[in-house]
Formats: sequence, C-alpha cells, structure tokens
Amino acid sequence: MKQIKFHQNIKILLSLLIILSLWSCERDDICASTTPTTPHLIIRFYNINAISETKTVRRMDVTAEGNPKFIVSDKTTDSIVLPLKVDALDNLNTSRFVLTKDRDYDTDDDPNTVSNADIIEVKYTPELIYVSRACGYKSVFNNLSATRETDLSNWIIDIQVINDTINNENAAHINIYH
Repeated sequence: MKQIKFHQNIKILLSLLIILSLWSCERDDICASTTPTTPHLIIRFYNINAISETKTVRRMDVTAEGNPKFIVSDKTTDSIVLPLKVDALDNLNTSRFVLTKDRDYDTDDDPNTVSNADIIEVKYTPELIYVSRACGYKSVFNNLSATRETDLSNWIIDIQVINDTINNENAAHINIYH
C-alpha cells in the first residue's frame, strides 16, 4: 500500500512540475508586428521663406552615395524615410545621401530646366537594444548630426536636426529648408 501511494505522489509531483514549466513558458517564436524594430531616419521639408510651413519637393530621387539603387524614386513629397547603415556599433558612422529634385528636367533640351542634386551627410552612433527572444535586437541611433555639401547651386538651403536620437518613427528627426 505504501508503495502505491509513493508512486501516486511521484506521478502528482511530476504532473505539477510539467504544468508549472509549461505555464511559465512565453511565446518566443513570433515577433509581433506591433513590436518596434530598427527605426529609419525621417526628414521633413520646409519652406525657407515661411519656416513653419512644409514644402513639397517636386519629383525627387534619393540614393545612397555610391549606390545607384533608388531609396526614393520620382516622388513629389514633403517628407522621406531613409535607412541608416551600421558599420560599427558604438562608434561614429556616416551615411551620405544624394537628393535630386526635378528629376525629369534632365530629359529635355531646355537649358533653363535642369535637375539639381545635393548631398547630405548624416553622422550617428548606433547602439543595439535587446527587444525579445523572438525579435532579437534593434538598433537605435544616437548623437545624430547632419550637414549639406556645398556646391554652386544648392537647392537645400539649411538643415536642422530636430531630434538627435533616432529610437522611433513617430516624428521627424531632421528638417530640411529649401
């Protein structure tokens, strides 16, 4: 009789251990679509003559310098979203973008209508942040700064960093005035 009761107690104890181990498990195989991931750089364009008013850029192309693949192609817009590359964690990184406005003007023979390309340089320090077992890590970008390369006919007049940390995509990080 004691041996039967001992086996029953062992079965109950093992059952409790299994139930407790399953109860403490979390779903870690799926990263929810609402989970924030590595954010992109958001740039808003403003009117240089009325700095509180957004201003669209006509038929704009954006490429990463040295890469002919378009990030933005033939878009008339007052804001863009750009990816930042990570070369080295916790060190200063640089991304350079070529922003070309009026891209269609290069296709005609009129010397009064030409497209205009400006280069902006964005510097930042990437940092990895643990999100979860399913989602892994995301990058945030700290110490953001931006400059415009000067040429003979810049269409970008001024650049202002609004938020020097990129940790979400809720608002613009850089304002460009033209």
